[in-house]
Amino acid sequence: MFSFTECDETPESQDLRIVLLGVCGAGKSATANAMLGREAFKESRTRESEIQRGRVEDRNISIIDTPGFLNTQMTDEELQEQMMKSLYLSDPGPHIFLFIINLETFREEQRSIVEQIQKCFGAQAMKFTMVLFIGREKFSRVEWTEFTESENIKELLNYFERRFHVINSKNECDRYQITMLFRIIDEMVKNNGGQNYSNEIYLKNEEIKLEVEKKQENEELLEQKREINPEGEIKYECEEDRMTKDSKRKQEDVSEDKHLREKDAADQEHLSKQMETTPASHTCSPSPNYEQLHPLTCTYIYALSSFPRWLVSRLHWDY
Repeated sequence: MFSFTECDETPESQDLRIVLLGVCGAGKSATANAMLGREAFKESRTRESEIQRGRVEDRNISIIDTPGFLNTQMTDEELQEQMMKSLYLSDPGPHIFLFIINLETFREEQRSIVEQIQKCFGAQAMKFTMVLFIGREKFSRVEWTEFTESENIKELLNYFERRFHVINSKNECDRYQITMLFRIIDEMVKNNGGQNYSNEIYLKNEEIKLEVEKKQENEELLEQKREINPEGEIKYECEEDRMTKDSKRKQEDVSEDKHLREKDAADQEHLSKQMETTPASHTCSPSPNYEQLHPLTCTYIYALSSFPRWLVSRLHWDY
């Protein structure tokens, strides 16, 4: 027997958790009341996610109503916050998202809601989402067939692997239609292996998203540090590049000093050998020109001659 009773306790093992999604004015609250069989939700513009529970056909049902998409009275941040609240209310996660579409007020631009659902809950949420059309009594059989076979609706339903159901508006909806709706929902839950959409799935997606955003920020910061000025020169250099260049410059200086020392040692050795092989009678005596120089000048020249060549070169002295 089909029955509706209010239930305060909802054992997790028997609780069917449903989150309703849709645009403003789609009739989410009215649909939830029809499913629960009582006036559980206020049928006005919803601004906060809310949960109501009931017992339908001897099992516990939890339905979470959410603010509508395309809500001009809420910012994107406020809407996102309420969508996250719906996940906490349905902890450990809903078995199904019902995407409510009112046939009487449906507009083509509402197809963009698919992107918003993915933005809020991730692409994995599509696996747990079914479209529920309401207002079937407004269409004739021919009109309904033409509607479901139109290219735009086919494109929309393809996002959900063509999982959809249709019922009348609340005032025209009877118990049989609600019973069939729950059977369709049960079949979908069964096809998902009895699993529910996990909050961890979303949180993991958010963690990955934050890592990607952080990486992009670091790359942008690095790009700014390497900004190129109009002359084509690097305006900023990485600290690592600067240290590498300094180290290379020091190595070059050490090599140059070593080369000058070796050259000076070779010159002195060559001069010593010449002096050893030259007879004493031919030893060079001071140049007569030196005798004509001022004594201090001679002392300066003598001092310079005693410095190693490499040291004189480093001090930029020319002799």
